[in-house]
Amino acid sequence: AALCLRLHCRRPTMLTQFFLSLISVLDSYGAQTWNLRAVAAASAVLLYGTYKLGRRSGQQGGSGAAPPGGAGSTKVGDVCWEGLLHAAVSGLGSAICVYLNHFAAVEISGEAEPLRSIRCDDDGDASLPLTSLHRILPAITLGYGLCDILEGLDLGRDFLIHATALVIVMGTCCELGYSHTVTPMLIMEISSIWLNLSSANFISETTSVVFQLLFASSFFVIRILIVPYIWLEWVLTLMREEREGHAICFHWSFKYFVIVFGFIFNGLNFYWMYKIIRKIKRKLSGKEKMAEADLKDR
Repeated sequence: AALCLRLHCRRPTMLTQFFLSLISVLDSYGAQTWNLRAVAAASAVLLYGTYKLGRRSGQQGGSGAAPPGGAGSTKVGDVCWEGLLHAAVSGLGSAICVYLNHFAAVEISGEAEPLRSIRCDDDGDASLPLTSLHRILPAITLGYGLCDILEGLDLGRDFLIHATALVIVMGTCCELGYSHTVTPMLIMEISSIWLNLSSANFISETTSVVFQLLFASSFFVIRILIVPYIWLEWVLTLMREEREGHAICFHWSFKYFVIVFGFIFNGLNFYWMYKIIRKIKRKLSGKEKMAEADLKDR
């Protein structure tokens, strides 16, 4: 903001000022210099505690035998609370960062994103994150991945593989100091909010159907349209800067890391979209109940 004032930037909108005021609360607690490993560890402890509490409460409050998959699979309210908590924090936080990147970066820093993050600063070093929120969100997701690995020991191999891939991506970005580059991708977690809520046993069938529709529509808009665009924009901007001879302050291998894992995660999103479409067709044909929130393909 101080740089913007020196550059006589356009006055930020009310929404931008509101988001920056929220982030300033984080800054007042030193978020700009928080150790990202500590953030990841604290997030893992909090989320794993939520996971264990939810399962334990489900066992104590439920009736009858535990469902297949072991006693640990019983969830209070039939909601994955740690997943909901992470999706809300990372998804909504990333949405704020995406907004600031695309509509307020010039007002905040004097240069557009993702160009500002890709180019070196005046001292030849990698540019700092646009805000502290950009910096810490991937560390929170790293903690969620660590929590998922612990959960995967109870819930099976597929769950464990997904958690391991998440830890590799977030851990690499955090350790290299490039955490802010992956933050916009976390906006895909918004669709998980509706997915986690749709299975709740304390809502009506109509509400469950509404949540499923919100999940499917947000999945398509965010994971199939917005996220691939953000990823491709970053890759093409980096390649253009290299082609024009500008200094790039990333390790030479990071470009290939982003490309490879971008293809993997975007490919998985397209695969899950295909499964969601099949699920919708089964519901419309009457083969499944409209309120059934399980997305497993049959």
